[in-house]
Amino acid sequence: MRAAAGATPAGCRVAWQLAGTAACRDGDPACDADGVADGACTFAVAVCLDAAGDGGACAPRLRFGGRGAAGFAGVAGGLALAEAAPRACSAEAPVRVALGHRRRAATVLRAVARETGRSRRARLRVACVAGPTTTARARAVVVTTDFETGALATVGVDPPHAVGHPAVPIHSDAVVRAIGDRVYVVNRFLGDNLQVLDPARGLATILQCSTGPGSNPHDVVLADAHKAYVTRFDRPELWVVDPSAAGCGQFFRTAIDLSPWADADGIPEMDQMALVGDRLFVTLERLDRTRSFAPAGKSLVAVIDTTTDAVVGAIELAGANAFGETAGLVREPGSGKLVVAEAGNVYRTGDGGLERVDPFALRAEGFFIDETALGGNVTDFVLLSPTRGYAVLIDDALRNVLVAFDPTGAAPVRRLLVRTQFLPELAVAPDRTLWLADRSLPAPGIRVFDTTTDRPVSADAIDVGLPPFAMAFLP
Repeated sequence: MRAAAGATPAGCRVAWQLAGTAACRDGDPACDADGVADGACTFAVAVCLDAAGDGGACAPRLRFGGRGAAGFAGVAGGLALAEAAPRACSAEAPVRVALGHRRRAATVLRAVARETGRSRRARLRVACVAGPTTTARARAVVVTTDFETGALATVGVDPPHAVGHPAVPIHSDAVVRAIGDRVYVVNRFLGDNLQVLDPARGLATILQCSTGPGSNPHDVVLADAHKAYVTRFDRPELWVVDPSAAGCGQFFRTAIDLSPWADADGIPEMDQMALVGDRLFVTLERLDRTRSFAPAGKSLVAVIDTTTDAVVGAIELAGANAFGETAGLVREPGSGKLVVAEAGNVYRTGDGGLERVDPFALRAEGFFIDETALGGNVTDFVLLSPTRGYAVLIDDALRNVLVAFDPTGAAPVRRLLVRTQFLPELAVAPDRTLWLADRSLPAPGIRVFDTTTDRPVSADAIDVGLPPFAMAFLP
């Protein structure tokens, strides 16, 4: 968090505090709290009282103005500064700046603190900038595997979807993330390492370091260029690492113990993550390893303060087995809320669904659409808007099904494709087409769908060599 505004003389003053930067590009996860290029930026903002060096107590009346400031009356209610306390801040609240048809838009927040005849004022201007409008050079980085051999492929986003095969060895069980100007390969079960690739050098490996023997890492999220978090599915400690380290001797920074939130076997099965402001959210599946990884009660979302790396809470979800095959935690366009898929028993439909988690109020909201309505257990999904989403399901006949659905429930679920073999990942490309990793033999590959019509753009899948498993996009 960084302080913004509140330039007042010594004494009790009010100030805005902002996660990330005040000028943000739509979809940039470092400052856009929903992490989605959806025509708006969602800023994570708090309001603070500051003693300004004199250590006095204060409990002013706070008033707020400006578009987007209405929510602060609730989160800052009762905010006061105790004697000798240097600073007190409210919970974060979302401030959304919509672009409309503009390339840039801004809003100004104002706060006034009144006490004993004095007023202190603070002003914060936040601006949203549209992302790139061209996809001519955008490409997907695809993990392909037969679970004996792993390889990477690249696929151009624009037709004719040119395919490349970089000579980069990876593990046979891996997922991929594209973050900033780097690609990160998480080599999972029996790979147990994080691999950093440089797209400017043909995806050459510039760092590859162990996450601990038998750790089975599942996801990586960057707080900044020198600090990243890695979930370790088969260990109780979340690792904090330096992805820009000169060598593996400097890679490990510290570990965060999540065993207090595990089930009886001591392993919480940490899986997918999302960073919202200065809070890291981590799904804990909580599976019983003595009963073939059956759910051992409801899943949790651990909340970590990235400024201190302390666990500040755990949010209980409505269901069990908060399962995500490859994709990281989804953030809902518009609200900035996290959306978690909870599969429960993957061999039975009716005990899971999709649930929103408010990252500002730290509250789970219950299923907004359940497995019965969708027609199966969700293994992956994407949200394009508040009324349009896509999911891959496993139905009661153990078929893999791609469906289109309306998160509001106003329209019926539509089946777009059915397979007997695994459909491991969905992703939305920079041009807003839907990409599906289809492992179906005899012709596995990437299938691309037009999200305005829900129809495939071609009859044939894009051949990427080995069957596809995971993908990420480079702008």
